Amino acid sequence: MQKRALSSAIALALTALASGTALAQSSVTIYGNIDVSVDRVKRDAGTPITGAPAALTTALNSKQSMTRVGPDATSQSALGFRGVEDLGNGYKGNFVLEGQMSVDNGALLRDGRIFGRQAYVGLTTPFGEFRAGRQYAPIFFSSAVITTERFGSTDQFVEGGLSNSLNIRWDNALTYSLQAGGFRGQLGFSPNAGVAANTNATSRGANSSSTSSIVGGQNAAAEDASGRGRSWGGFAAYALDDLTVSFGYGRTNFANSQVQAVVSVSGVATALPLFKIDDYSVWNLGAKYVFKDLGLTLNGSFGRGNYDINSAGATAGLVGITNGDLRVSSLVLGTRYEIGAMAFLAQWSETKFRNDSRGKNQAYTLGAEYSLSKRTTLYTRYEQIKDTGVGPAVTLAATGIREVPTIGGLGISPDGKATQLAFGVRHSF
Repeated sequence: MQKRALSSAIALALTALASGTALAQSSVTIYGNIDVSVDRVKRDAGTPITGAPAALTTALNSKQSMTRVGPDATSQSALGFRGVEDLGNGYKGNFVLEGQMSVDNGALLRDGRIFGRQAYVGLTTPFGEFRAGRQYAPIFFSSAVITTERFGSTDQFVEGGLSNSLNIRWDNALTYSLQAGGFRGQLGFSPNAGVAANTNATSRGANSSSTSSIVGGQNAAAEDASGRGRSWGGFAAYALDDLTVSFGYGRTNFANSQVQAVVSVSGVATALPLFKIDDYSVWNLGAKYVFKDLGLTLNGSFGRGNYDINSAGATAGLVGITNGDLRVSSLVLGTRYEIGAMAFLAQWSETKFRNDSRGKNQAYTLGAEYSLSKRTTLYTRYEQIKDTGVGPAVTLAATGIREVPTIGGLGISPDGKATQLAFGVRHSF
């Protein structure tokens, strides 16, 4: 039953860590996942930040409400190609090319990359697997083995990685994976996992002094002598009967990347410098326990991230960012109950700044689903997030150093609330 808890794309990433158990024959396979829903999303205007420039207030305090056909509520839609060649004596060559599309309009996501989710070649050996290319960051797996969801927009366990896109995927990555008994682990390094000289939440253009790229964006991964984007990390998990525990760590050198907010001034998009980032680090610890006879799973995760901030101006101070360490913590708790073809779930998370601002976000997800078959499932989800004191979901998303969307991509206003109600279907193949 729990195997249905991950989409085929995430399941591929996890089973590939088994150093060959999923690569038992020479073949090329086309696989994928499609998730689409009809949903109602709302975002309150919230409360304007005292003393904030009018242009920043206009950008942050946005009231929205819409009914739409939306993608990826419970899982990420993807199309992939997986190949393997048996070289004999326990050695196998393999590759994965995997892209992501928006099912509502057919557009490519991940900044328009054809294979924006994964693009790597690997070598499986009797003593582990080596890969090179765009891949999941090692810390991603420490949450993936814990969540009973699929990292869709309503999965609170994304907060276990503190929602920085560099905790999900790296460009230019080199990794080594090993599985032995109940243990699985991975170590990784990248000369630039996806950090540009300038960062904001909207631009995807060529990087320069006036334009920039979101962290992890298509134009953020150029390798140069600055050391910008150099990342390393690892994860380890151990499964003992019904209990799984995991730990993940990641570290990135931003090399004083300039973070900007793009605001409209007299109808012209203008970059407003906020602060610079030097080093960034994050860790998380998670656990999951399955009561097989009851069909019940309990899970939880706690993590902490630290951004080394400098050159913070007065505008950055309005949203609680000052020079020094910007510390963020996340706590996520969840449960899932399965009975026959039905499943019910609940998740709760709190993400907050640990510095003087104490801004925080609390969110919860309630859901139910019915499996028509092993591949097709009908579902419903309701999610709500509330901001208090200008929390990470406001600040980090507005600056571009957090790309994972909040409530179907609408975001959240300072001291505001956002909700999403979705009815949908997903199909894996």
